[in-house]
Amino acid sequence: MKKTTLAVAVPLAVVGVAIAGAWYTGSRVEETVTRDIGEINASIQQTGLPVSLTLLGIERGVFSSAARYQVSLAVEARGEAKTLVFSDRIEHGPFPLSRLASGKLMPVMAQNNIALEQTPGIAPLFEAAGGKAPLTGTVTLHYGQGRDAVLETAALQFTQDHSSLRVSPGKLSMFMSKSEVRSDGHLAEIDTTFVQPQTGLPMRFALRDLRLNGDQKIDADGFATGPSSASIESVQGSIEGGPEMFAMHKIVGEGVLKRSEKGLLDQTVSYRIGILAMQGKEFGSLKLDTSVRNLDGAAVKTLAETYRKIMFAGFKGGDAAKALIAEQLPVLQSQVLSLLDNSPTLALDELSLQTAHGTARMSLTVDLRKPDLNAGTPNAIIQSALAGLKADAKVDKALISDLAIGTAQQTAKTDPVALKQESDAAAEMLSGMALRSHWARLEGDSLVSSLSYTNGQITFNGQAMSVEQFAGSVLGLPLGGEDEYEYEEEFEEAK
Repeated sequence: MKKTTLAVAVPLAVVGVAIAGAWYTGSRVEETVTRDIGEINASIQQTGLPVSLTLLGIERGVFSSAARYQVSLAVEARGEAKTLVFSDRIEHGPFPLSRLASGKLMPVMAQNNIALEQTPGIAPLFEAAGGKAPLTGTVTLHYGQGRDAVLETAALQFTQDHSSLRVSPGKLSMFMSKSEVRSDGHLAEIDTTFVQPQTGLPMRFALRDLRLNGDQKIDADGFATGPSSASIESVQGSIEGGPEMFAMHKIVGEGVLKRSEKGLLDQTVSYRIGILAMQGKEFGSLKLDTSVRNLDGAAVKTLAETYRKIMFAGFKGGDAAKALIAEQLPVLQSQVLSLLDNSPTLALDELSLQTAHGTARMSLTVDLRKPDLNAGTPNAIIQSALAGLKADAKVDKALISDLAIGTAQQTAKTDPVALKQESDAAAEMLSGMALRSHWARLEGDSLVSSLSYTNGQITFNGQAMSVEQFAGSVLGLPLGGEDEYEYEEEFEEAK
C-alpha cells in the first residue's frame, strides 16, 4: 500500500470508528439512562430518603443526545413535593468533542454535561448567581463502568434587609466505581452578616478555605473503608467594623474505617483546632480523638436501615408514621443488643487543650459485652453489659492560670502583675477544691485522676472499692451501709 494511501486511510478509519461508536452509543443512550435512573432510585429507597429521580424526556442524536431529569423531594407531610429540574447534554463516545478539545484522548463511553434549570421555585437562587446556573457538572462514563464526576457551584450573593450571604465558587471532583470512591472538594470563602436580635449589633462570620478529601475502597458488604478528611483554614466572628470576637484556625477532621483481623469494623475519628483565639488573643489548641472497635458489619447495616426508617417516618409525620415508629422501636432495641455480641469498645482516646504554659488531657475507654437479660433490674442488665471501663485525666496547674488570665483579659484587665496574682490564686483555689473532694491527687504541678472498673470492682486514684463504696464515698450517693461509711474513713486516711 502506498504511503499516501495509508496516510488517508488511517484518519478515515479513526473517523469511521468514532462515528460508528457514537451511533452505537446513541442507539443505546435511552436504555442506559433509564437503567441508571432505576438503579439510583433503588439506592435512594434503601436509605429511606424521600427523594426520587424521573426522566422527563430524551432526544437522541448521532454525536450527542439531550435529556431532562426531575428530582423530587417530599419535605412536607401535606402538600406538593419540592422539585428541581436538570438538563443534560450527553456526548456519545468513544471520543466526545469536549474531551478532545481539552486534550483528553482516551476513549470513553459517554460524557454527561448537566446544569440546573431555572424554575419558579428556585428563581432567587439564579438571581443570587447573577443569572448563571447555580449548579453544573460533568459525569464521564468509562468503559470499565467507572465514573468521573465534577460538580461546580457558581458564586452566590444573597442580600435581604440588613443581612447578607456571599459564597465563592465551589468544586467537587469524584471518581466512583463498584470497588472504590475518591473525592476532592474545595470552597474558598463564605461570608455572612446579620443583626444580632439581643444587641442590635451587625455581626460578621467568615469561613476560609474549606477542603474535602477521600480515598476509599468498597468492600463486599458495601462499606467504604479507608481515609477521609475535611479541613477549614479559619472561621472568624466579629462585630461588623469592630474587633474580632473569636477565631479558629487550622481546623481538621479526619476519619478512617477499616476491617480488623477478625473481619470486624474499626473506625477512628479525629478533630484538631490548631489555634483558638478570643478577642484577638490566642487561647490555645484543641484535640479530640475517638474510636469504635469490634463492630459487626451486618449488624451495623440492619441497625442503620431501621434507624433511617424511624427517622424519616418521624420527618413525614401522620398516623401511619407513628404506627411505623411504634413497630420499629422494639426492632431497633433488639438490633442494638446484637451489636454487643462481638464485645465492641468505645473510646475517647484523647481530649486535650494545650495553652501557652500547660495542658489538660483526658481519655475514656468503655468495653461492652452482651448483657444478661435475666439479671433482674434494668440497672443490673446495664451493669452486666459493661465489661470494663478506664478513665484518666491530667490538668496542669499552669493551664488553669492561663485560663484565668484569658478570662480576666475579656474584662479589659491589662495589669500583668494583677493578672498573674489573680490567675495563680484561681489555680490554687481550684486545685484545693479538687484535692479536698478526692477527685484528684497532686503529681508535681499537675492534678491527676484515674478510674478503672472490671468485674464489679472499681479502682479510683489507686484505691480499690466496690461500686457501692464508690457511689457512697466519692459520689456521695445514699446507697448506705455501715461498711461504706467505714470505708470512707479508710479512704480519708489513705489520702
